[in-house]
Amino acid sequence: MSRSQTNAKLIFILLLFFIASIVYIEETNNKEKYSSNPTNINVHPGDSIQRAINNAKSGDTVIVYSGSYKENLVVDKSIDIISNPGESNDTVIQAANTRKDVFHVTANDVTISGFNITGAKNKAGIYYSGSDGNITRNKLVYNEYGILLKKSNNILIENNTLFQNQYGIHLENSNNNWLNRNNISNADIMVDIDGISLEDSDNNKLINNIVSNTWRGIYLSDSSDNELNKNLASANYFSVTLENSDNNKLLNNTINLHGYTFSINLGNSQNNILKGNTAGLSTEIKVVYSFDSKNNTLEGEQYIVNEQGRVLAVESK
Repeated sequence: MSRSQTNAKLIFILLLFFIASIVYIEETNNKEKYSSNPTNINVHPGDSIQRAINNAKSGDTVIVYSGSYKENLVVDKSIDIISNPGESNDTVIQAANTRKDVFHVTANDVTISGFNITGAKNKAGIYYSGSDGNITRNKLVYNEYGILLKKSNNILIENNTLFQNQYGIHLENSNNNWLNRNNISNADIMVDIDGISLEDSDNNKLINNIVSNTWRGIYLSDSSDNELNKNLASANYFSVTLENSDNNKLLNNTINLHGYTFSINLGNSQNNILKGNTAGLSTEIKVVYSFDSKNNTLEGEQYIVNEQGRVLAVESK
């Protein structure tokens, strides 16, 4: 074998070794990043939840035991943060700084479950910007926003109780989320206190939620292709309002009026379907729509706001 052939063979062997080393390092890093044996990290009163979050790796679970914690938490990795099972009512996280979110989440695949979250008077109890997360079984009180989603997709918001927040659940530029069996209420109706509101958010499902004693119970702005099904809107000033929102389905909701005359208000909204909605005890709902709202499938008593701003009854066909 010539020297040139020997050198070529040596170079080929070294190249194979180099490639194998890279593959091994990459596999090792992936195993460390997504451990097949996730760890539970326990937090007790007097411990720092944030320190536990910092020490966790993707896939880990932070379990918080009952007690009071005063922190603003930043979550930037895919972990579960839960109260110790059976202790959710007694596991209180209060904002240390009222101008910061209690939970500020900027990662995918994060679960927050079983907490009493309070004190973010100028921010959110839970702020989430990411995808594929779960927000369940929390109680959120005295925050500006109870739950705020921004640019978030595929989030499950389920079985949460929200009380005395300026905005209960607010979605902004957030699509394909599921809001199920949440209870949003306030002690009294005050102006600009909202229950569930969607802004520039499409393809979301609002199912079996209860909204009461708010200024605007369920409010959609520039939001399309959403489904509102089997919700109860009770004793709100404006019950259900759609503005510049198209192709939504409002099905089998119960709307008990309080202050405003109409159950459902459509403003410049097209191709929406209303079916099976009642005002309680088989009473017809009252629907009002602007003159520029077209091609909607409506039901109940209907009224139109003409170009001069007058409200006129629409004769049933």
